[in-house]
Amino acid sequence: MKAQNFQKTEKYIVQTEIKENEAKYPTYTVDLLRSGGISKKLSTVVINDTELFEDIFITTLENPGLEGISEVIKMEVEYIACCAEVQSYYYLISNDSKVIPLPQLTNVYCEDSDSDSQYTFPTQEYGVKGNILETHTSYNESSEIKYVCLKQGLVWNQVLYDFQKNTTAITSNTKI
Repeated sequence: MKAQNFQKTEKYIVQTEIKENEAKYPTYTVDLLRSGGISKKLSTVVINDTELFEDIFITTLENPGLEGISEVIKMEVEYIACCAEVQSYYYLISNDSKVIPLPQLTNVYCEDSDSDSQYTFPTQEYGVKGNILETHTSYNESSEIKYVCLKQGLVWNQVLYDFQKNTTAITSNTKI
């Protein structure tokens, strides 16, 4: 259950540093880097619960439909226990290579999970021009979208985003 149109990429990699400490398990410091000749650090995430840490996935959305933004990077950090917890970090990359983080989203997937939260951008299905939408998507038994609800809208103004209260529901045309 992933945001629509995000693609696997090799343009970005993670570099992990293990830090031993007084705790039972070490801490991981994970740097998101631009790959290639000169690796530029874009962001750092600290993983404290290394016993349950499973993997990191990086995908991108090219041309998300926001003025001044060339792409969105989505870095998902997965933890596995009785259920899977996925912390999603979204980074807007401006045309002049500035990195703008969005608030982190967390999803928990258990055996019968049929929904998740994600950001929806203007060029994606259910996207709204000039807005970044935090949506909650429910799926049917075939993993097709059943319906999408708007949790919060972020209005993009080329420099920053502003949180806007919005209670409008967005629904799918998919058969239930």
